Amino acid sequence: MRNNEQGRSMIEMLGVLAIVGVLSVGGIAGYSKAMNKFKANKLIDQVTTISTNVKTIFSGQRTYNGLDLSIASKVGILPAETFEAGKSTLGSTDVTHAFGGTILLDPSGLITDTDEMAYTLTINTIPAEACVAILTTDFGSDATVAMGTEAVDDVLQSNASTKASDTVGVPGNKDHPIPFSVVDAKNACGNATSSIYFKFK
Repeated sequence: MRNNEQGRSMIEMLGVLAIVGVLSVGGIAGYSKAMNKFKANKLIDQVTTISTNVKTIFSGQRTYNGLDLSIASKVGILPAETFEAGKSTLGSTDVTHAFGGTILLDPSGLITDTDEMAYTLTINTIPAEACVAILTTDFGSDATVAMGTEAVDDVLQSNASTKASDTVGVPGNKDHPIPFSVVDAKNACGNATSSIYFKFK
């Protein structure tokens, strides 16, 4: 006696596999985009935390003399997730942000090259989309001296030859204000990974 067995044909199985494949690709793309947005928001939080903590901890000082990554880790300036707590000293590759690139902190001149009345915060290896999100964020113009995708160490010093360019913005500058417009940020960031430089006082 013969059993009547019914099963899926090969064409039906291939169709099911194709649908599953399309849904998987869409899900992975959506997850990747959501993760990049999460990391960009996390990086903005990290920049805000660092700049607020530096301002608070150095509020009683006239300069940022001695500010470096090791001091920043010991006095609570750096968010805990950005460095390995057990290290006694931190070098230029030891503090990382949400995208895995490095964070650097250094005193900088505000009026002269060596007065150390400002500091620079450098965020390296940022994807273009996150770069645009950061440049269009208002970090508070009362403390921000300059920001952009090129080094801003000498920007606005009275004796500086470097002035604001199309990749550097400064508060109150009518041609290159901060935060950047979306168009200016996109032009500054391009399509590759970038470094973003902040100068705070």
